[in-house]
Amino acid sequence: MLKHLMIGLALLVMTLTSAAQPGWSAWLYTPTDGTVTRVSASGEIIDAFRLPLSQAFNAYGEAAIASPTGRFVAYIAEDTTSGFANRQLVVYDTRADFIRFTYDLTDVELLDFELAARPTAFDEVAQTFAFGMVRAGAWELALADLSLESLKGMGPLTEAAAALDETGIPTVLSVLGEEVTFGLFPADGTSRPVTLYTWRPDTSPQPAFNASTEVDVWAQTGELVTAVDNTVSILTGPSDGDVYTADGLDVPGVWWVAGGEQLLLRASDPAADDLLWVVIDRAGAVVGQFQLDIGPLMGAPDGVVGLFADNGGVSLVHLETLGATFEARTVYTTTDPDSHLILVVGG
Repeated sequence: MLKHLMIGLALLVMTLTSAAQPGWSAWLYTPTDGTVTRVSASGEIIDAFRLPLSQAFNAYGEAAIASPTGRFVAYIAEDTTSGFANRQLVVYDTRADFIRFTYDLTDVELLDFELAARPTAFDEVAQTFAFGMVRAGAWELALADLSLESLKGMGPLTEAAAALDETGIPTVLSVLGEEVTFGLFPADGTSRPVTLYTWRPDTSPQPAFNASTEVDVWAQTGELVTAVDNTVSILTGPSDGDVYTADGLDVPGVWWVAGGEQLLLRASDPAADDLLWVVIDRAGAVVGQFQLDIGPLMGAPDGVVGLFADNGGVSLVHLETLGATFEARTVYTTTDPDSHLILVVGG
């Protein structure tokens, strides 16, 4: 049954506290020096390590992506000294402490995880990793076999070979063994309806779902959720179907939070230019709503974790959504404004 947002619902009061909340850790990537810092739920630094570079590379790209438990981290190595602007995709195995895979990025203008990093682009059990890119003006989609340190199949799927009606950058949503689910998303990040496809190496992509670019994947189950206009739908799993409609509002964002028990919606009123965060359960019942200036975010076992600008740096904030009242607290602050949240593990 569709549930409808009551605009007059009172905003839940939020307080900033320093109380400890055990059970998860956040991974922050700093492209300035390639450092990944793991921060506990209580704000303590668990450890920090620098991602390795292959010979002839001396710098890091802005984006990185980690697998669901953090075993693998993919990032971009750059050569800023030779004058040739060389770039390389690198996948590092944090468990074995060595580089598992590299891929030449000559003429590659953009990688999909430079726009949005989803841990589900990895299948840790199968040791596969999918990535989309735009090379010399045309898109490609590739699946890496990290155990063999090579690509699966005869090579990437190319835009010409796929012959799809849509255009964009192939954006990986999930990988299950050799099956990749992806959509062609606009490079400028605008929201639009899209078709989601499934693809295996050396085959043609097959249409699977009608969705929008506002889509998220719950890593533990592979369930997809999307927001089209003002309607939120779960596309896969036992709860599939339309679950919520926000009357009079747009929903330009949806995320799985609270250990997959809830969904977080970014809702906006086009007439008033107001922004609300709305939390619903799997059945579509409104749990609560809040207002908070928060940037890139990920679900946590008991709520959501995200970043916000703070005195020239960034702060990591945790918001618990499973309790009777929503409580937000600053967990950790860094002075580097370029730090990115790439993973939340635990619970």
